[in-house]
Amino acid sequence: MRDRTPDARRPIPIRTATRRGLAAAAMLAAALAALPARAATLAVCRQMDSVSPSTTALFIPAGSLFRDTGRVDDPLAAFTGDKWQLRLETIVDAAIPPLRECVLVWVRITSDSSVKAVSLADNRNFVYAGNSSLLDTHPPTEEMLSLVGRVLDQVP
Repeated sequence: MRDRTPDARRPIPIRTATRRGLAAAAMLAAALAALPARAATLAVCRQMDSVSPSTTALFIPAGSLFRDTGRVDDPLAAFTGDKWQLRLETIVDAAIPPLRECVLVWVRITSDSSVKAVSLADNRNFVYAGNSSLLDTHPPTEEMLSLVGRVLDQVP
């Protein structure tokens, strides 16, 4: 009679073990690719005119930069120089639908920023500052230049 203890099991063939390992690695890579690394949410809003609201969608490409312009609750922020050396870059494409004012976009802090974290509690205001791509051939429209943003959670 054969011994049926756990040590007496047959070894798994190498091909089967390799396939199982590759399948597990592929599932892990797919799960990690679905979530952006160290990203936060920025509410990007356009200026709405109540007399003639925009009836076209506004496309915000990935790689759009937003720079800090001071605290939201400080009316003299433009004059006091209370600006952080901080730029946020969008990591996904987004579009503000027609007749809507805001859209949520994933962002991360650029590597050349001296400030490496910002949160909703910091109450910072951001404005559109161009595109991070040097080969961007499309000049920004006036509507793009009027975009403002506010962080809704923690940017690590």
